[in-house]
Amino acid sequence: MIVYGDGSFGLNGMEFDTAVRFGLPIIGVIGNDGAWGQMMRPQGAIYGWDNLQATLLNFTRYDKVVEALGGHGEYVEAPEDIRPALDRAAASGKPALVNVKIRQDREYGGGIYV
Repeated sequence: MIVYGDGSFGLNGMEFDTAVRFGLPIIGVIGNDGAWGQMMRPQGAIYGWDNLQATLLNFTRYDKVVEALGGHGEYVEAPEDIRPALDRAAASGKPALVNVKIRQDREYGGGIYV
Protein backbone atom coordinates (compact mmCIF):
# COMPACT_ATOMS: atom_id res chain seq x y z
CA MET A 1 0.00 0.00 0.00
CA ILE A 2 1.17 3.51 -0.84
CA VAL A 3 -0.10 6.49 1.16
CA TYR A 4 0.01 9.88 -0.57
CA GLY A 5 -0.98 13.45 -0.06
CA ASP A 6 -2.70 15.00 -3.07
CA GLY A 7 0.33 17.17 -3.80
CA SER A 8 2.74 14.24 -3.71
CA PHE A 9 0.49 12.20 -6.01
CA GLY A 10 0.99 14.96 -8.58
CA LEU A 11 4.71 14.21 -8.51
CA ASN A 12 4.54 10.46 -9.16
CA GLY A 13 0.95 9.42 -9.86
CA MET A 14 1.70 8.52 -13.46
CA GLU A 15 3.59 5.50 -12.13
CA PHE A 16 0.14 3.90 -12.14
CA ASP A 17 0.63 3.65 -15.91
CA THR A 18 3.64 1.40 -15.23
CA ALA A 19 1.69 -0.60 -12.66
CA VAL A 20 -1.12 -1.19 -15.16
CA ARG A 21 1.28 -2.23 -17.93
CA PHE A 22 3.00 -4.72 -15.63
CA GLY A 23 -0.18 -5.91 -13.91
CA LEU A 24 0.99 -4.87 -10.43
CA PRO A 25 -2.02 -4.86 -8.08
CA ILE A 26 -0.79 -2.04 -5.85
CA ILE A 27 -3.21 0.04 -3.82
CA GLY A 28 -2.64 3.74 -3.25
CA VAL A 29 -4.55 5.89 -0.79
CA ILE A 30 -4.62 9.68 -1.09
CA GLY A 31 -5.46 11.99 1.77
CA ASN A 32 -6.84 14.76 -0.45
CA ASP A 33 -7.04 18.08 1.39
CA GLY A 34 -6.81 20.35 -1.65
CA ALA A 35 -3.49 21.89 -0.66
CA TRP A 36 0.28 21.68 -0.65
CA GLY A 37 0.05 21.46 3.13
CA GLN A 38 3.79 21.64 3.82
CA MET A 39 3.84 25.08 2.27
CA MET A 40 0.30 26.26 2.97
CA ARG A 41 0.42 26.11 6.77
CA PRO A 42 3.65 28.07 7.33
CA GLN A 43 2.82 30.51 4.52
CA GLY A 44 -0.62 31.19 5.96
CA ALA A 45 0.73 31.60 9.48
CA ILE A 46 3.47 33.99 8.37
CA TYR A 47 1.82 35.99 5.56
CA GLY A 48 -1.87 35.60 6.39
CA TRP A 49 -4.50 33.06 5.40
CA ASP A 50 -5.62 35.26 2.52
CA ASN A 51 -2.13 34.97 0.93
CA LEU A 52 -1.96 31.32 -0.05
CA GLN A 53 -0.75 31.80 -3.61
CA ALA A 54 0.29 28.56 -5.29
CA THR A 55 -0.39 26.44 -2.20
CA LEU A 56 -4.05 25.57 -2.73
CA LEU A 57 -5.08 22.74 -5.03
CA ASN A 58 -8.41 21.50 -6.30
CA PHE A 59 -10.01 18.43 -4.80
CA THR A 60 -8.97 16.63 -7.97
CA ARG A 61 -10.44 13.25 -8.87
CA TYR A 62 -7.12 11.41 -9.07
CA ASP A 63 -9.10 8.18 -8.89
CA LYS A 64 -10.44 9.01 -12.37
CA VAL A 65 -6.86 9.45 -13.60
CA VAL A 66 -6.01 5.92 -12.44
CA GLU A 67 -9.20 4.60 -14.06
CA ALA A 68 -8.22 6.29 -17.34
CA LEU A 69 -4.86 4.50 -17.15
CA GLY A 70 -6.66 1.16 -16.83
CA GLY A 71 -6.65 0.79 -13.06
CA HIS A 72 -9.37 0.86 -10.44
CA GLY A 73 -10.40 4.14 -8.78
CA GLU A 74 -12.49 4.93 -5.72
CA TYR A 75 -13.54 8.34 -4.34
CA VAL A 76 -14.44 8.54 -0.65
CA GLU A 77 -15.85 11.41 1.39
CA ALA A 78 -17.06 9.64 4.55
CA PRO A 79 -14.79 7.76 6.99
CA GLU A 80 -17.11 4.76 7.13
CA ASP A 81 -16.73 4.33 3.37
CA ILE A 82 -12.94 3.89 3.46
CA ARG A 83 -12.86 0.18 4.39
CA PRO A 84 -15.40 -0.87 1.71
CA ALA A 85 -13.48 1.17 -0.88
CA LEU A 86 -10.23 -0.56 0.11
CA ASP A 87 -11.95 -3.94 -0.09
CA ARG A 88 -13.24 -3.18 -3.61
CA ALA A 89 -9.80 -1.92 -4.62
CA ALA A 90 -8.16 -5.15 -3.44
CA ALA A 91 -10.85 -7.31 -5.07
CA SER A 92 -10.36 -5.55 -8.42
CA GLY A 93 -7.00 -7.23 -8.92
CA LYS A 94 -5.82 -4.06 -10.67
CA PRO A 95 -3.58 -1.22 -9.62
CA ALA A 96 -6.01 0.87 -7.58
CA LEU A 97 -6.28 4.27 -6.00
CA VAL A 98 -8.59 5.26 -3.15
CA ASN A 99 -8.90 9.05 -3.18
CA VAL A 100 -10.12 10.18 0.26
CA LYS A 101 -11.32 13.76 0.66
CA ILE A 102 -10.13 15.06 4.03
CA ARG A 103 -10.38 18.40 5.80
CA GLN A 104 -7.83 21.08 5.06
CA ASP A 105 -5.96 21.52 8.32
CA ARG A 106 -4.70 25.06 8.77
CA GLU A 107 -3.32 24.63 12.28
CA TYR A 108 0.33 25.60 12.49
CA GLY A 109 2.40 25.38 15.63
CA GLY A 110 5.68 26.47 14.07
CA GLY A 111 8.56 24.34 12.98
CA ILE A 112 9.48 22.72 9.72
CA TYR A 113 7.45 20.27 7.69
CA VAL A 114 9.40 17.63 5.75
